[in-house]
Amino acid sequence: MVEPRISDQEELRELFVDADGVNLHCLEWDPGQLDNQPSSLQEHEDSIAYGDEIPLVMLHGLAATADTWRLVAPYCSRHHRVVAFDQRGHGLSDQPDDGYDFATIAEDAVHAMAALGLGKVALVGHGWGARVALVLAVRHPALVSHLVLVDCLHVEPRHWPGMTRERFLRQTAPAEMYASRTAFLDVMRQEMADFWSPEVESILLATVRELPDGSIEDRLKPEHQRQIRQSLWEDHALSYYGKVACPVVLVPAAAPPMPGGLPPEKLENAGEFAAAKGYMAAQVARAIHSCTVLWMPDTAHDIQLHRPQRLAAAITSFVKE
Repeated sequence: MVEPRISDQEELRELFVDADGVNLHCLEWDPGQLDNQPSSLQEHEDSIAYGDEIPLVMLHGLAATADTWRLVAPYCSRHHRVVAFDQRGHGLSDQPDDGYDFATIAEDAVHAMAALGLGKVALVGHGWGARVALVLAVRHPALVSHLVLVDCLHVEPRHWPGMTRERFLRQTAPAEMYASRTAFLDVMRQEMADFWSPEVESILLATVRELPDGSIEDRLKPEHQRQIRQSLWEDHALSYYGKVACPVVLVPAAAPPMPGGLPPEKLENAGEFAAAKGYMAAQVARAIHSCTVLWMPDTAHDIQLHRPQRLAAAITSFVKE
């Protein structure tokens, strides 16, 4: 573990952690570090009593970085130590040639947690990172007190109507489409128009690098993304849920399904994907021993960017219970 440095902007620690030979870039917020937070981040503060709270470990989604939690962590860090890793192949972490299956990436997090002196933690994962968190919680139940799955990919790609293995493995957003930093930001701004801000722009820029010719490429290499997608295709997530020992909260970017409703017959637009996510979240919740669902209708997949205050309040309340 190298000497940490402090970010002038947010007073958070930035360091690299040795996860059994793989260096993971890490962001860490400690309780009491951020005294001058916007008042909007103090919603629900008076209704929640805190003591010496358990640490929170946050795992980002596919092709994202630890920076994705920068809008959520400051609220949580008022009373928790919060740690977020760039997972293998992502951000500023090492990019080994292999090891992009769920079990290996989950073990990276376990080794990094040990290097930081963390014992039992509350684990938060988003998207693909939620699947990593799920695997970690099942493989190491003694290390996880609470599990928060934020818009987790419950619908296994092999079961998506019309989906094939090769189609799923194909990289969906080639870096070649971004001829410049401006072109990249224009695309992202259009996709995230409802919640775009300078902070969101900074978070997204952490996921890419600028080449000498001015073009932009993802920090996650295409061959590593393909390995991750292959693991997503081959993994059987539904077999894990009944084995989770700790309390779980699901946070789908979806509305609850209508009673007696069926999943959509095709998945070709955002509305159909949201309906499928709602249906599967309801199914999964019944398979987990102790589970609640926080429905987030009319919300983007990146809940941590779209509704950070509500998500942060839900996480801290859940861990307090």
